[in-house]
Amino acid sequence: MLFGYIGNSQNPNTIKYENQLNTSLSHYNNNAIQDTLMKENISNAFSYVIFSNSELATNASAFSYSQNKEKTTISINSNFRLGDTESPYYIRAGANATGNKNVFEFYDDGSWNNNVGINLGFIRRICSPSVFYTGKKETKKLIDNRREIYAREIIYNEIKYSNDNLKKIGELKKEIKSVNSSTDLLKNKDYTNLLEILPSIKKLLSEKKYEEAFVSLDKEEKKIKKFLTSVDSDEKLKKYIENDLLYNFDKENDITYGYSLTWFDLNLNLSNSTYKFNEDNIDDGIIQDFNNIFDLTDDINKLKSVISLSFNKTHNAKKTIWYYQLGVNGTFGSFLNNSLINGTPNIFQNEDDVFVIRDEDNQTFGFYENIDKTLATGAFNAYGAIFFTKKKNFGFNLSAQHEYLIRKPNNTYYENNFSVLFGPIFRKEKDGETSLTFGIDIGWKNGIYGTDVTNDFTGRIRVGIPFNIYTKKRKETKSK
Repeated sequence: MLFGYIGNSQNPNTIKYENQLNTSLSHYNNNAIQDTLMKENISNAFSYVIFSNSELATNASAFSYSQNKEKTTISINSNFRLGDTESPYYIRAGANATGNKNVFEFYDDGSWNNNVGINLGFIRRICSPSVFYTGKKETKKLIDNRREIYAREIIYNEIKYSNDNLKKIGELKKEIKSVNSSTDLLKNKDYTNLLEILPSIKKLLSEKKYEEAFVSLDKEEKKIKKFLTSVDSDEKLKKYIENDLLYNFDKENDITYGYSLTWFDLNLNLSNSTYKFNEDNIDDGIIQDFNNIFDLTDDINKLKSVISLSFNKTHNAKKTIWYYQLGVNGTFGSFLNNSLINGTPNIFQNEDDVFVIRDEDNQTFGFYENIDKTLATGAFNAYGAIFFTKKKNFGFNLSAQHEYLIRKPNNTYYENNFSVLFGPIFRKEKDGETSLTFGIDIGWKNGIYGTDVTNDFTGRIRVGIPFNIYTKKRKETKSK
């Protein structure tokens, strides 16, 4: 400690304060900042947009856009913390839309498959989150000494923190509000002792800077009130010292940076899949037979649900940011959501006079009458990203997935398959926070094991924009 016991004070409030302060300052023997500030910094880390294996940006409150040669996906999600900044629990709510055309052509006549749904999630932070600091002992020692001097101002200036002075400050504020050209507040003996304790305010009064003096008195009044209220109980005093005095000092002199976080993420996506066909999608020779049984003008709707569970780890250090995710998911929907379908499917009649669905590779996927039956698939997936440049704004990401069959309707085609995508990822930063994430990936999507996957080579672009940049702009505008 920089100081031992100060003087021979008999003020029980000051003695009580010093005892609690010594206990609170001992926290810094192994820590650089207050726990409250550290947890606040950790909670802010969830505003960073880092992509995952999913087409949806579910790791942060964000808008995302993803497009490849087959489909376009847009999503909007918000993460909400349950409880205060110390809470490890978050919930997620959002919406998403997927179409087989571009973002401006959902539900047009040329889009045979569209999905609109909601996203619900639960996040549980695990392990002990942490932040980092420079590690320089001299820097930390200087900050520790400054913090102690700052917090002990109440002890070495204990005469100021009394109910009598609080009352005098209130009276002096009233006097200032009614001051006139003939007023000389310095001659009023009622305030002599108070102004000796507050020499900076005495100087302002002597210079007739009454507005500045009033503002300074108001600040002193609030400080004294807070102290006198806090000594009512040990719990109030502890909160005052740690969550007010020390927290404010640490926030203004924060020597930490980055974070290390680990969490589990449980997510449920429910969407309505709409399928539509027209005469361009039916073999000319069977249109009449088809119309005798089915109504081509009717859209087909089927619930699609995706449930996923993932383990996530992110680490933002001085020179790099890295993130990885390991997960498993299950998808339940129509066989027309089969990830192996290439291009726009068409309706044909097989040798048994059954209407079937074929894709542009002439692969038959199932009977038309089974579209509303459920195809269930599962997937194991992994994703990793690293930013390594000086400003940590450029890096690479890699995603891999194994998709397998759980169950399928009769006479439905499906094969286990894999996806591997790799590419550069860019991060735009403003005021230490991510304002945009952009990625370009190339690789193999839904390639069937043991086959030539040349035609499965594809590419995609992804963009993520976090909400916090808009919130911050609104706050800055209001403060001007």
